[in-house]
Amino acid sequence: MHSLLRTLPNRAGLILVGDVDQLPSVGPGRVLGDLIDSGAVPVVRLTEVLQQAADSRIITTAHRIRRGQMPDMREADPTQGFHFVERDEPEKIVATLVKLVQERIPERFHLDPIRDVQVLCPRNRGSLGVRELNASFQRALNPYQSAQPTVERFRWRFQMRDKIIQTENDYDKEVFNGSERWNGLM
Repeated sequence: MHSLLRTLPNRAGLILVGDVDQLPSVGPGRVLGDLIDSGAVPVVRLTEVLQQAADSRIITTAHRIRRGQMPDMREADPTQGFHFVERDEPEKIVATLVKLVQERIPERFHLDPIRDVQVLCPRNRGSLGVRELNASFQRALNPYQSAQPTVERFRWRFQMRDKIIQTENDYDKEVFNGSERWNGLM
């Protein structure tokens, strides 16, 4: 941000657009949130929900969480976009996630489980971390085929049709954090 601001001509204006309530930045700083919290710049907040109906369970749940309240966990309405599925044991959680991604979500919304479904996970390690979940999804969604070429890197085996998420920016290759790629023909 410092480099960006230094390149602006003195007469230029800068408008930043973003959602301060989104996940925090990867890496140091939370530029937008810090600017808003500073009170040093004018801030305009959009208050009208355009993507979802105002009474959508996604919206009402997000508002409850922002107010520090627990989401409404009543039985899910299949027409709404928010569902809470309770599982107590890590093995059952993984099995439920795999079934949701492999069957239920694709059937309900006519989505490709590899291309169109993304699971977010807050940690890397442990039985419910990114590493273990990725291995479970790979076994379920793209089982190893001995005829397929594979590449082993970083203690991972990658094969055709695996979904790859870039976790660091590489400006020379124009690949950025969060970019999705598919090995092979996808």
